[in-house]
Amino acid sequence: MYKFGSEEMRKWLPYIIMVLMVTMSFGPVSCGDDDDSGGDADTDTDTDSDTDTDTDTDTDTDTDTDTDTDTDTDTDTDTDTDTDSDTDTDTDTDTDTDTDTDTDTDTGFSDKDIGSGCTCEGTGCTQLGTDVPIPNGGTILHCDDVSSTQAGAELVCLRSYAGDLANDTFFANGYCSLMATECEGAQVICDGATFGTFADMAACPAGAVLLTYDVAVNVEVAGIPLEATVSNKTCAAPCQQEGDCRESETDPALNNEATQYACLDKDGVKFCFDPRSLPETYTAVQF
Repeated sequence: MYKFGSEEMRKWLPYIIMVLMVTMSFGPVSCGDDDDSGGDADTDTDTDSDTDTDTDTDTDTDTDTDTDTDTDTDTDTDTDTDTDSDTDTDTDTDTDTDTDTDTDTDTGFSDKDIGSGCTCEGTGCTQLGTDVPIPNGGTILHCDDVSSTQAGAELVCLRSYAGDLANDTFFANGYCSLMATECEGAQVICDGATFGTFADMAACPAGAVLLTYDVAVNVEVAGIPLEATVSNKTCAAPCQQEGDCRESETDPALNNEATQYACLDKDGVKFCFDPRSLPETYTAVQF
């Protein structure tokens, strides 16, 4: 017989307790009648039902206590410094050289335009038997860029003259222009002094200056005094300042004396002309 406190008893004790608990859950066991006359017959009906009433409830709660803290700090410490330096070392030097005898002026006009030097060749450059210039006569050279479409005007090469047969004029080395005249007085004078259509000439090419003036002509031919008034419309080259107007030239028609071309100012209108060829009274309009 085992003692309760023996080691082996303690080993089997849990199983014994389990059997007792199962037996109690089935209730009392019925026993049949002890009537042995008819033999033993098992009439018991097993109505036991195993019902599993265990309920498994998962009460675990998963709580995410993790705290994600983004402590990254992006700091852009790049510093872009533009140290490029553009230095223009180009040097433009204008070394153009004119090989003709004309003088360029800083007026926007070419050296073959209004105000440029010119010459006359062939017949008709002077009045017959004299050296008095005919402005629109002969073949005019070096005035190629002067407009030929100005209403009423004719191309002329104005030239210097000093003598008794006409008024003195001062145009060293010639002066390209557009011009129209009308004359009243002695026919001998007017026949050689009239050209173009004075009434129709109302303007000059863009940039040029229209000079309008009258010249009194008093000459003596064969001992006979002659008088006439010649009205002139002449286009002059514009200028801005001293040095624009061929000032450094000399005049071969007048013993190579220094020219007196200058940048004249008439009521704010500036133009290149020798003032000795103008009367005291005249008008100047720039186009």
